[in-house]
Amino acid sequence: MIATLVAVLGTLAGTVVAGLMQHLSANRANRTATAEQRRQALANAIPALLGALVRHREQQYLKIVARRQELTDTPEARQARYAARSAVTSAMDTLHMATTHGGLLALAQEAVDAAMALGDATEAGLDAAGLRAREAHTALREAGARHLYA
Repeated sequence: MIATLVAVLGTLAGTVVAGLMQHLSANRANRTATAEQRRQALANAIPALLGALVRHREQQYLKIVARRQELTDTPEARQARYAARSAVTSAMDTLHMATTHGGLLALAQEAVDAAMALGDATEAGLDAAGLRAREAHTALREAGARHLYA
């Protein structure tokens, strides 16, 4: 009788331990999968923002060249600039959904602010504004890569 009781208790204990191990293993696998999904979302969000910033700066430089050539601003040119600005806003929103990393978000905001300021730069301040925008872009790119591959 005691041998049977010990055998039953041993079987129950083995079942509990096996179930616990399976639970822990499944939780670890879920955490790993979630971390990879977040990393992939960030890996998509950073280049999307960088690309949107490049397109926005391109539109601002086109506006500056047109102003230098004393060309009239067209509705199509304004539409392209607004679309480029909206793409930056959307890409920044996506980045905020992909990470809560304060340092990375601050660098992203600096890159956005620098790109937006380019369109309002005076002729005398244009070189400095362009340099600030390019440096902020580079800082975001480098920080994003470090964050993704750390």
